[in-house]
Amino acid sequence: MLTSAQTPGNGPAHAVLTAASRKEQALWLLEKLVPSGAVNNLSVVFTTEEPLGEWELQQTLDALVRRHPALRTVFHGTDGGLVKQTVPADRFAATVSTMEVAAGGTDAAVAALVARPFTFDGQPLLRAGHLQGPEGDVFCLVVHHIVFDTVSAAILLDEFTRVYEAVAAGLDVPEDLAAPQPALATAAPTDESLAYWREHLKGFDPSALGLDCGTEDRPDPTLTGDSVLHTLSAEAHEAVRRLQREVRAPEAVVLLAAYYLLLARHGAGPDLVVGSPANVRPAHAAGTVGYHVNTLPLRARVDLGAGFRTLAAEAREAFFGAITHADVPVDVLLPEIEHTGATWRNTVFRHLFNYVPNAGLTSFDIDGVPARRLLVENGYSKFDLEFFFLASPEEIRVRGVFYTEVLSRDDTEFLLERYDALLVALGQDPDRPLGELPLHGARDRAVIDTANATGTEITPATLLEAVAATVAATPGAVAIEDGAHTTTYQQLWDTALADRDLLRAAGARPGDIVALAARRGPQLAAAVLGAWLAGTAYLALDPDHPAQRTAYLLEDSGAAVVLAAPGIDVAAGSAVTVEPMAAVAPATPSQGTDPTVEEPVDLPAPDATAFLIYTSGSTGKPKGTVITHRGAANVIHHFRHELGAGAADVTLWLTTFTFDISALELFLPLVTGGRIAVAPEAARSDGQALLDVLERHDVGIIQATPTTWRLIADKAGHWLAGRRGVTGGEPMPPALARRITAAGCTLRNAYAPSETTIYSTCGTVPEGATAIDIGRPMNNTRAFITDPDGRELPIGVRGELCIAGTGVALGYHGRPELTAERFATHPEHGRYYRTGDLACWLPDGRLALHGRADRQVKLRGNRIELGEVEAVLLEHPQVRGVAVVVDDEAPGGPLLVAFVEPAQDTGPAALADLLWEHARAGLPGAAVPQEFLAVDTFPATVSQKTDYLALKRLAGRLRNDRGTDTGGTTHQGDELTVALIALWQQLLERTDIDADANFFAHGGHSLLGAQLVQRVEDTTGTTLAMADLYADPTPARLAARIRKTNNQ
Repeated sequence: MLTSAQTPGNGPAHAVLTAASRKEQALWLLEKLVPSGAVNNLSVVFTTEEPLGEWELQQTLDALVRRHPALRTVFHGTDGGLVKQTVPADRFAATVSTMEVAAGGTDAAVAALVARPFTFDGQPLLRAGHLQGPEGDVFCLVVHHIVFDTVSAAILLDEFTRVYEAVAAGLDVPEDLAAPQPALATAAPTDESLAYWREHLKGFDPSALGLDCGTEDRPDPTLTGDSVLHTLSAEAHEAVRRLQREVRAPEAVVLLAAYYLLLARHGAGPDLVVGSPANVRPAHAAGTVGYHVNTLPLRARVDLGAGFRTLAAEAREAFFGAITHADVPVDVLLPEIEHTGATWRNTVFRHLFNYVPNAGLTSFDIDGVPARRLLVENGYSKFDLEFFFLASPEEIRVRGVFYTEVLSRDDTEFLLERYDALLVALGQDPDRPLGELPLHGARDRAVIDTANATGTEITPATLLEAVAATVAATPGAVAIEDGAHTTTYQQLWDTALADRDLLRAAGARPGDIVALAARRGPQLAAAVLGAWLAGTAYLALDPDHPAQRTAYLLEDSGAAVVLAAPGIDVAAGSAVTVEPMAAVAPATPSQGTDPTVEEPVDLPAPDATAFLIYTSGSTGKPKGTVITHRGAANVIHHFRHELGAGAADVTLWLTTFTFDISALELFLPLVTGGRIAVAPEAARSDGQALLDVLERHDVGIIQATPTTWRLIADKAGHWLAGRRGVTGGEPMPPALARRITAAGCTLRNAYAPSETTIYSTCGTVPEGATAIDIGRPMNNTRAFITDPDGRELPIGVRGELCIAGTGVALGYHGRPELTAERFATHPEHGRYYRTGDLACWLPDGRLALHGRADRQVKLRGNRIELGEVEAVLLEHPQVRGVAVVVDDEAPGGPLLVAFVEPAQDTGPAALADLLWEHARAGLPGAAVPQEFLAVDTFPATVSQKTDYLALKRLAGRLRNDRGTDTGGTTHQGDELTVALIALWQQLLERTDIDADANFFAHGGHSLLGAQLVQRVEDTTGTTLAMADLYADPTPARLAARIRKTNNQ
């Protein structure tokens, strides 16, 4: 081992200290992110069935260490940066550690050797282990990447076997391996190469490198990696050969071009840079061990409208241009790339292409003993995705290495399968536009087709016919409980007939729209049926809406008649007739034995309009969606079976009837012969009032938005057991869902925009769920996900959710242009609606929502859905309301700013701390806001929506105000804290910083954090990891950590 003679300042005269190269420093800085990890550890491992000689192994390693100066090079982290020195062979010792392992314990022992970190304090950067076990011997050499690379591994393994055989035979080391290998100095890049790369990367924007699958990584990276091995199918391998001939390009270029295409079809680009390692050893030093690989940024522009020949030409030019100018490490170029973003990674590329031709055999002999090389991963990944190609004439193996914080094993397996499928398709027609090639693999297609196999016959085809059948079967049964009052099915029907007659007398004709103004209760239920009996469609009016809105709805819908409940004043104007709703018909003694249901003369046609539902429009004017009878019946039929609803069930009617989901609460019990329990108005906002009505009526089925579920989740634990719940209308927070399901309630999460009739997807929420999906397509419903150009996307890839099937509305009332914009016809799925919601298929055929497409932003190269950020922050009990915007004008680059309406009076710093910790636990790092600002209320637009533009302007004004504020606390007498406050102020470019200012809640992000950690080390001499800053992000807390570290 090294002695004190090798430490900086007193080493031997010929072991001079030199500054580390830029690419060596880059590895050192990466090491700081995971100081206890082995992110840069490489290994050479082989196993033999017969024992290896301990003495022979040691002698062999000694000879190779003497021969290769890189293996004797050590590094020192200093205040001035990273320096290195090569230790003389006579002062350096590397010992082979021999250890016994139990049966089955070899893999774990090897992994432990590889996973142990090295240090940059002058200690050797290699270790060797000889493991002896029942399954045979294993030799494991672990070397840090800063002095080694994959080419070195191949060189060393070849030399190791030859030297070992000579030593075992008692012979001298082979002459060609005995002489020391001269150190290979890193040549300075030529001006020609620098000019090439500057031109090659000119204008490149790395913000478009992210894929539409997986997630963004955390702000405190783990660099945890994993891999999947895929052997290209025989069809794909043959396609590669065919494409080589067709486009006149070598195998590596064909594979690279197809890799570009795979990334582009998953949302990256179209201007793409992929990293590719290149061996930069000159011919005379081909056998040199060391870090002599440059990862080159290969840029290509993927035109999905062109064929593969065009892309192959781009890839060929990038590939050979890079090889010709491989003397420039990418780290030299980084400072010249604009918009590289704030991230721990190399920001010019996030995906690697690593091609190894003529991949050698994994089996060999060492001193006549059969040996086999083992591929041992270090458990880390520096890139989102690496395709490592091991090519031979017989097969092409692709090892997909992935960063587990971004991609899952499922994601990577699907990517490899689609790569295979794309190659096959390219081989069949290299001239076909790349955007038209099928992206789905066989597994994608099977899962999605199964999820969309939802065809079901709906009988009866209309809800009116179904309710009529219930009335005929059980006329005396209670249909509605409204407080202490009950209404039987026959009373309900008789009242509906009276409303029908009123409408006809008022001039309503079949096909007209009639408006209903009433609160939930038997009168409103009967009026709905009466409207259908008259052959009309209904429009629900909310008695609490402003008169101006009501007048607009009546005018826009062209309603012929309004039926109004007593006490509700409808300012309808002279063009609309207002009639009082029929009073609930009295019960008759014959009910229950002598039904008096008269068959409707004309049942509505299934495809006729059943009702209009108005939703907010982007222009501020509500738009009416035209819903059919068949669509409404389809939803109720689905939930009848989904919930197992029957005549014994009581369903709560809670939701205001102007919301489409209220129809489920009304009609599910009416078509099954069950009872409706009408919730009083107070129950919609008072948890105790809601719980009282649930218990009073023994409600078994409850539908509510998450906002309403929150009112009773903690109070109704005993009542929820055994109940069936449905949630929809807004995203369900996982924490809330866990409280509901833990109490014993079976909860379904359902989803649909109004344009696809109440609900289109549904799924059961498992107990303990950490993420809530929206289930699978319901009866007679098909879903598909598209990219911005309308191409269908496979599993795991985010895009716009489109819904086809029975529930798709006829369109927007009186808005043909808007209808044409949102509704269309698909050649396979038929008529469909573009929801504007981002979603993806999950591997088991469920769907996951990812917010709205129109609120997605890109920040420092990361795609962020602002609605998702708001949803997570709303889960915190201190938050009553939240709105998130991007402050584009901040001096250090765009910032994510969260405006918060606090639920109680909390100091600004404390609130920011709480919410930052909360956001870190539930969001990708890039999506955690850097500012938290408390406001009393949000500015609103004329349509009473949050005015995000006004909030962006407010963020700018507050930022400018802070720039002139000099009121920060200095904590006189605490020199360390004062020094840290100064660093905070310098990096964040603001003066309102005190000892309790959270770095990440006052404008800091990961890139600035890395700079801060380095400056703290330079200022205090204390080495910190990024994880330390995340754990203690204020000057006061970090000062305490530094003191503890230094035992002060």
